[in-house]
Amino acid sequence: MLSPCVQVTRRLVAAVFFLCLAVLSCPLPAVADGAPGTDARAPGASRADVDRLVSVIEDPQSRQKLVGQLKLMVAADKAGQDSEEPSLLGLISEKIQEVSDDVLEAVGAVTDVGHMADWIARQAGDARLRALWIDVLSKMAAIFGGGLVADYAAKLALGPARHWFERRTVENRWMRLPFVGGRWLLELLPIVAFVLVAHALQGVSLLSQTGDPQQATMMVTMSYALVRFVQTLISAALMPGSAAIRLVPFDDETSTYLYIWARRLTLTGVWGYFVVQALKLLGLPKSGYGFSLKVLGMVVATLLVILVLQNRQAVGAWIRSRGATARLSVPVQRLRDRLADVWHVLASLYIVASFFIWALQVKGGFDFIVRASVLTLIILVGANLLVGFLGRLVERAFSIAEDLKVQFPQLETRANRYLTIMHNMVRAVVVVITLLALAQAWGANTLAWLTSDLGRQLISSVLSIVAVLVTALILWELVNASIERYLAQTDADGNTVERGARARTLLPLLRNVVMVVLIVVVTLIVLSELGVNIAPLLAGAGVVGVAIGFGSQKLVQDVITGAFILFENTIAVGEVVKIGDHTGTVEGMTIRTIRLRDGNGNIHTLPFSNVATVVNLSRDFGFYVFDIGVAYRENIDQVISVITDLGEEIRADDAFGPFIIDPVEVFGLDKFTDSAVIVQGRIKTLPGRQAAIGREFNRRVKNRFDELGISMPYPSRTLYFGEDHDGRASPIHVRVSSEETAEGDAGAAG
Repeated sequence: MLSPCVQVTRRLVAAVFFLCLAVLSCPLPAVADGAPGTDARAPGASRADVDRLVSVIEDPQSRQKLVGQLKLMVAADKAGQDSEEPSLLGLISEKIQEVSDDVLEAVGAVTDVGHMADWIARQAGDARLRALWIDVLSKMAAIFGGGLVADYAAKLALGPARHWFERRTVENRWMRLPFVGGRWLLELLPIVAFVLVAHALQGVSLLSQTGDPQQATMMVTMSYALVRFVQTLISAALMPGSAAIRLVPFDDETSTYLYIWARRLTLTGVWGYFVVQALKLLGLPKSGYGFSLKVLGMVVATLLVILVLQNRQAVGAWIRSRGATARLSVPVQRLRDRLADVWHVLASLYIVASFFIWALQVKGGFDFIVRASVLTLIILVGANLLVGFLGRLVERAFSIAEDLKVQFPQLETRANRYLTIMHNMVRAVVVVITLLALAQAWGANTLAWLTSDLGRQLISSVLSIVAVLVTALILWELVNASIERYLAQTDADGNTVERGARARTLLPLLRNVVMVVLIVVVTLIVLSELGVNIAPLLAGAGVVGVAIGFGSQKLVQDVITGAFILFENTIAVGEVVKIGDHTGTVEGMTIRTIRLRDGNGNIHTLPFSNVATVVNLSRDFGFYVFDIGVAYRENIDQVISVITDLGEEIRADDAFGPFIIDPVEVFGLDKFTDSAVIVQGRIKTLPGRQAAIGREFNRRVKNRFDELGISMPYPSRTLYFGEDHDGRASPIHVRVSSEETAEGDAGAAG
């Protein structure tokens, strides 16, 4: 069972073959038969009209009057043509009519195939013509065979020298050029020998010819020489079997494959064309000549389609890999993947369409396709080279010197952030220019549109928009980089300089304000450049702003309150504050809200309008206030002395001492409670450190009191059962529910 690849190939080749049969008999205009017996006189012209025209021409006054009338008619006709612009439908209708005429002409010329068959039968049936053909072909074969013998002998003689060049091993590709050139010259010498021997044999009296047979023989020999010359060029470029001196980066299999196909196409196209020309000189009729050329064209087109289908997977993989290595965006990469899947279909359709246009002899069609195809190839190659050059230029422009990296550590990261964007912008610009150039090459006349008023206006608007975007981007980067550099600045030892809470709060807010202003301004400018009248937008924004102001008073209150809080420096990022029932660290602020994170890690977002009072626990210093209860029997002076000593002890600790500002203050006996007396005092610490210092202080107090036997009362309960008249307390009866205890009590009772 045939594979799907082979089945598709055979079906497409068969389709191309049968479609081409419909146009094989269309005569070429350059070789179309004349129309003998055609009357040159215009239809409908009588003898009286001719006599009247002669008399007018002979009379000078009548002739001058006639010339004036003809000039007026020509001027009027030209004015009418200039004033009437052909519509798109009219142009399409004209093209369809031209193609229809060509197809009808091809169908009407099918009888030319029969003419060619009659000519072949006549040449073979006539003894005199058959003898003439035998004489011409035998002499041609002798001359051609002698040249081939000389060619083969030269190849054998020069074989060792050619193999010497092929066995050289050169690593540098540029140094391989002399060896490739030497081998190419050795391959040219057998061709020269063929031409010299064939030319010499044509001068031999036994093989001499005259007229068309001589030209046909010369044409056949020169076509062979031309085919061999082209093959030597292809061999020098690909060097099949000689990888050591090959110039192109192909392996042996690829080079051999390309060489075989290049030789196959060269032999078919060049050799076939010259053979058809030689047959024409030997008497091939014009209809047969045109039919033979079209058969040759069909064979070449079929070979090209087969070549495309054989390489569809390899070329598709190359298209995908090129897109993957170019770091393209996802949509562009998907487009390349889709192109990799269908490129062989597009290429096959292009080949078939080119053949039909050539075979049907659409007026100027094949020349247009050839010119447009060559321009397309040049444009695509130039665009690819331009993208590579501009990509390297962008890479070099965004490279950061080592001294700048040391001075601005974040500069390289910020530059790399825009590297991909610049690459995509460069590719987009090149793609647009390439599309415009391709459209111009294929007759869209984009240059005329670009130079029109609309085109110039569009280009001006695009340039203005790009300039505004680039300016806004540069301004944003300057502001953002300056703020980040200020906040992340380091000292000589590499330590981050601690900035004030006010700066850490207001600078990010300023950055957000700058971003919003830039977005609004750039949006308005871009809309203006696109032709949108922004005056109604501004007026409408004012009206909408008033309406929103009435409807969103709470929002306005949030913004105004937040502005006053920020400018008065009541709260800053990183401080611990208490707002209403919420306590936590300030993690961020906007122009409307404040964000707190509490001790459990929860985030609280509070509008500024809800901020009635603010308790800032992180300004200047903090106090840990302690109330220590001891039993009534304890010596208060001893307790105060112990607390003071513990304060000095914790202050001398390296882990906690740096956070304590002043010695412990013991206020003394503060109050009496039901079960204890309260000694009060406080410890002055750095902002936010009072909780940690308090926990450590309490731990040490508990341990020291335990060591010294100082009692710290805790809540207890006394049960009172009353007294009798004699002052004796009533007995209490206790029942133990334990089983073992119950048995012991029973034994004692017995």
